[in-house]
Amino acid sequence: MRRAGAALAVLAALSVFCFLMLDLAPGDPARSVLEARSGGRPVPDAAVAEQRAAMGLDEPLPVRYADWVGGLLRGDLGTSYMTGRQVAGEVAAVLPWTLLLAAVATAFTLVGAVALGLVAGTARSAALRRAIGLGVFALGGLPGFVAALLLLFAGSVWLGWFPSGGLGRPGVEPDAAAVASAVVLPALALTLGHHFGVYVRLVETGVRRVRSAPHVLNAEARGLPPAAVRLRHVLRPGLVPFTARFGVGVAQLLAGAYAVEVVFAWPGMGRLALDAAQARDYPVLLAVVLVTGAIVVAANLAGELATARLDPRIRLLREV
Repeated sequence: MRRAGAALAVLAALSVFCFLMLDLAPGDPARSVLEARSGGRPVPDAAVAEQRAAMGLDEPLPVRYADWVGGLLRGDLGTSYMTGRQVAGEVAAVLPWTLLLAAVATAFTLVGAVALGLVAGTARSAALRRAIGLGVFALGGLPGFVAALLLLFAGSVWLGWFPSGGLGRPGVEPDAAAVASAVVLPALALTLGHHFGVYVRLVETGVRRVRSAPHVLNAEARGLPPAAVRLRHVLRPGLVPFTARFGVGVAQLLAGAYAVEVVFAWPGMGRLALDAAQARDYPVLLAVVLVTGAIVVAANLAGELATARLDPRIRLLREV
């Protein structure tokens, strides 16, 4: 219960901070709405004042925040300033695409980091360990947007194996094959650009630490096959440092996903947030931040529980 209460406190503090920052941000949402409707032509101040009253922006900040929280408790995230549609519907339309991208990138990270870390941690060849280390170091030094641009050029422009962005033609519902083809490059960019090298090193370090443990030596003395020793007795306890770090890293992965979505024209939360920021559509921005925060808090908790599952000495479950 304490962890659930702490999670709610974090989300509440995040909402207050974002509400305050948006209120202090330059620009006027009411003027932006009127200028968008007039095709960019100047708008009289009287019309702006009338629009602010219609949008409730003339109310004091505490009153507006209380109204927003009241709507949130009823499941109402507000109405978009620009489209006039319910924010919950706009977020629900794009959130699955961001979750899909994050899930594929997570799978790439898990498979790649665990495989390379296990090989590096158990390899007898120093040359192989150095090769893996150098390759991981080179890839781990790439910022997310640089990895995205390089993969876009290599996979789409040079090789032509994958689409350059988006999900096909506008207005045409993409099929499973189109989605699978389109998600590869952004997911790889998200994987390589966000601490992939750190994860490989964590797995390698954990595996090396466990290799000389008594239960591993006992398993080898009993004549178990090397593959069985690695998977049953070395890998599981060796993943504890990686699992503890990976749960926290989901926050960075989600933040990176928004930038990658913009590069690859992926129709997710990143594109929605960018459009909302440019239009000063504050209800949409608040919803994006709140939903992202909730996912990050849940991912951190899941990482802690997984760590406790892998290492019974950690008694996190008592605090939940």
